[in-house]
Amino acid sequence: MIWTSLIAQTKRRLWMSLFLATLVALVYLHFSRFYQGSGYGWFFVVGWVPVTLNWLYAALGLAYRLDRHPFSLLDLGLVSDQVAPGGAFEIELRSKARRVTEVRRLSAELRCTQQKMTEKGRQRTVLQSEESVLAENLKLGVGEARTFRATLPVSEKAPFSYRSMEGKISWTIHVALDVEGFGELRDELEVVVAPG
Repeated sequence: MIWTSLIAQTKRRLWMSLFLATLVALVYLHFSRFYQGSGYGWFFVVGWVPVTLNWLYAALGLAYRLDRHPFSLLDLGLVSDQVAPGGAFEIELRSKARRVTEVRRLSAELRCTQQKMTEKGRQRTVLQSEESVLAENLKLGVGEARTFRATLPVSEKAPFSYRSMEGKISWTIHVALDVEGFGELRDELEVVVAPG
């Protein structure tokens, strides 16, 4: 099984927001010290207000969202990341609730997209899409663990995965989990469709 954590995705985004806000504050500190005493000094003093508010927003958002995260375990597993046309991708989602949690919707989608370069730029088209709803309006108690499984079939006439300088055909599995009072958790895994 190939595993990834949806909790880790959320944590990574929140930490990156804080790191970016810290970087902006450090760069701003450098410029404000450089121009200290010049005619532009007042501009940098006033500018500290949005820079500080941005950093506080990122730091408090990180602490708040991590504290409110509804799951202690939320892992997505994939039996194999390559199948032949006519086969199917088998996925498994393991969850364990930290608190009473209501899952509005849990879905998995297998999507085939084609990207190609044109005169107008990069063009993206969805060639195929297969969605499976794993749960709707599901309530989980504190510490309750659940496992969800889905089979996402690939049609026999499905295009193969392909990549070149001019474009590519890619297959991805998208998992979306909508949680009451928390928002949406998303993850995606790139998979391969190729001859067996």
